[in-house]
Amino acid sequence: MNISSQALVASNRQAHLTGTSRQADVESKATFKLPLWVWLIAAALAIWGSYSANPLLTPAAIAVLVISMQLLWRSGEPPVLVFACGMQWLQASAVILYIDFYKIPLAMAGGSQEFETATWLSLIAVLVLAIGARLALIRSRRSQHATLVASALRVNITNAFFAYLISFVIATVVERTAFAVPQVTQLIYALITLKWVAVFIVAYATIEQRSGYIFLVAIMCIEVTVGVLGFFSGFKSVFFLVLVVAMTSPLALRGRRLAITLVCALALFFFGVVWSAIKAEYREFLNQGSGEQVVAVSVEDSATKFSDLVGSLTWENFIDGFESMILRVGYTDYFARTIANVPNHVPYEHGALWLGALEHIVTPRLLFPEKATISDSERTTLYTGVDVGGAKEGTSIGIGYIAESYVDFGPVFMFTPIFLLGVFYGLIYRAFVIRSNGKLIPAAIASSILIFGAYTIETSNIKIVGGIMTQLLVIGTIYLLFGRAFKTWLEHGLK
Repeated sequence: MNISSQALVASNRQAHLTGTSRQADVESKATFKLPLWVWLIAAALAIWGSYSANPLLTPAAIAVLVISMQLLWRSGEPPVLVFACGMQWLQASAVILYIDFYKIPLAMAGGSQEFETATWLSLIAVLVLAIGARLALIRSRRSQHATLVASALRVNITNAFFAYLISFVIATVVERTAFAVPQVTQLIYALITLKWVAVFIVAYATIEQRSGYIFLVAIMCIEVTVGVLGFFSGFKSVFFLVLVVAMTSPLALRGRRLAITLVCALALFFFGVVWSAIKAEYREFLNQGSGEQVVAVSVEDSATKFSDLVGSLTWENFIDGFESMILRVGYTDYFARTIANVPNHVPYEHGALWLGALEHIVTPRLLFPEKATISDSERTTLYTGVDVGGAKEGTSIGIGYIAESYVDFGPVFMFTPIFLLGVFYGLIYRAFVIRSNGKLIPAAIASSILIFGAYTIETSNIKIVGGIMTQLLVIGTIYLLFGRAFKTWLEHGLK
């Protein structure tokens, strides 16, 4: 680190330590008080919703979001739990807010009363998940913001960027080779989390030190480029992480932090709409009509096709993409079909699905190579009564962990495993962000695991629990073995 960089970091450190009395008072307490404007907007939307085509459901959806935010947002710490619940809330309520503009009742829009029931149960599930996570944080009254900032101000951003480049190469190799050895696929695939740990550190150190923005921009350009040239919408991942980092501040919804958050959100919205508008034709080009989830053309051809499709977009295409994105984000349709089919035609499983998820953890494929592979699409076909595309069609469609909880325990006791899942998320956060030493690296690990492992409704319970436990095992072991050396290298480089 050169002299000018040292002076800048020292200046920023002093600013953080001396700050205003108001900032210091806010940082010492874990409770994050949502700004008045958030409450006013929520109240206005709730009042508007009470006169909409869904006069009970719309205000309830707004209330669930605000309550979950207030329960889980800790001042100056990564709001990963807020993000996870917020994204699941969006999946449960996106269609409500959309059809309210067309003055259509949800039951009519979904074609059945079960669609409205599924939405109610999904919203309640999100709130129960938030309550479970909040329970795990009891008696953790002090914010970790000051320690996180102190750690970030010691980071050499150039070294952190090189860590990202190394982890990017590792992630690329892993994505191409992990499935070659089925017995250890999940263990190898967990190494991709290392890349997001590095991105978190670069982003957080950059924003706190107010320097090195070129590295953060380079990372975002790399991730967006790789994402849009791939079969899946991988470009959104880096925006998710930077959003969380931008909101890791006692003043997250004010000033510069709010500006960064809004820019990321708008960029994510724009890319999402564009992707939704072109993805059908683009994917057909990538797999050359094979129907498989593969890229069968060169990078140059992918880039050319993507540019051509984006360049030919019209306003009508953009609107169609927006509607397609809303319908894709909303994920209660399969749950509604499940409610219509279970227990009328298929009986409740009485805990078999969640027990299977737990058994999946204690019977790793490395030791039990004969273990059967669970097909999301087969499970969806069974419980919805609707034949959906599977492996032969190059796709996998699940009903999601909330619907699986319903299949196991019915509309009342389904919330028990969801509550316990929330506690599980909260304990991960507590262990890495609140109770750990070193703060920044453990916080980056917890954020990377929870951002990408806990934010969707459609993920099956097996993939949620098994995936997170595998990441905890692999990344936790790496941190225990090399965490101290990595921290030293981030701050001082090789000696």
